[in-house]
Amino acid sequence: MSYLKNILPVWVVIVLLLVAGTNSVSAFSFLPPPDEKTGAPNEGTCRDCHVGNDLDASGGSLMLTIPETYQPGEVYTIIVNLSRAGQSKWGFEMTALDADSARAGSFTVDAAANTQLTETNSKQYIQHTTAGTAAGTNDAHSWEFEWTAPDADIGPITFYAAGNAANNDSGITGDYIYTTQAESTPPVPVVAGVTLEIVGDMALSTMDAVAGVSYTLKVTNTGNMMDTVTLEASAEVGIEGAVLGALSDSSVALEAGASVEVTLKVAGDLFTEPGDYAIGVTATSGTDSTMTAEITTTTTIEMPPPPPPPPTPWDVNGDGTVNIQDLVLVAGQFGQSGESLKGDVNGDGTVNILDLVAVSSHFGENTE
Repeated sequence: MSYLKNILPVWVVIVLLLVAGTNSVSAFSFLPPPDEKTGAPNEGTCRDCHVGNDLDASGGSLMLTIPETYQPGEVYTIIVNLSRAGQSKWGFEMTALDADSARAGSFTVDAAANTQLTETNSKQYIQHTTAGTAAGTNDAHSWEFEWTAPDADIGPITFYAAGNAANNDSGITGDYIYTTQAESTPPVPVVAGVTLEIVGDMALSTMDAVAGVSYTLKVTNTGNMMDTVTLEASAEVGIEGAVLGALSDSSVALEAGASVEVTLKVAGDLFTEPGDYAIGVTATSGTDSTMTAEITTTTTIEMPPPPPPPPTPWDVNGDGTVNIQDLVLVAGQFGQSGESLKGDVNGDGTVNILDLVAVSSHFGENTE
């Protein structure tokens, strides 16, 4: 009897310890996870406590919806989606860190109290609450909350998360732990730029001021984003006529690094005097109006050749003087009819007395 009295307290202690241990495990599985279990550098995961299955086992997934790029100070909606068929209780933990594993931005809990915030080692964590485990929800669950980007560009930010797709048995086995990470990059600085070049000659000439000449220009967007480049041509206006530049396109939309060719026509008018005319073209970035490019063409309007001298058919042999030799040639074809007869001075188709009279009336003239 005394033996039973001595051993009974021992069994009571053992039973109490087992009950307490079971309750602590059960309670822990319902409570939010400890910090630093996101799978971030130098951190563990939920698998440190939940055992029995491989980390990131096939058949389930943890996916993050984050901004691909962030603007300093902007607020973004973050979605954490955890899924695995057959599971019915859910948990997660997330942190956002910069390249030095320091806190990046700030999380804000959702209005439904499914998430809560903690801090450890100057890092912020957002994780499920007891209500946020959605016990009894089958196959998948998600959490939605907000994240405010840092006030300045701090480089790439990585979101680390771990999730527990649990079986809702209040234990630490039969649960599946998944980890993932996603990066949000800082805004890409906008770079604007444009170049303008001549394809071919920069100087052309013409005797026909009205018809003018045409140049081919190549416009290139040297920036890092789509841009609409405006084009303007100059003009030279004088008292006696003008020379104008006309472009086939006044603006062109170009992807980053793309080029296009446009035509510049330079022409004058009936009153344009011969000379050299400098016509410039300016290309201006629509993204940054301070980014411009210019080229100048030189168009020469030449003096047209003098008109040919009037015909002198009475200089029949074309030696520059109307003399006896011309009369002899006409007399030699006298009476003949036809085309291209040199003696047919008046062009009536017959060499006759009228042609002799025409030569005689210009006798002695110099026709050169």
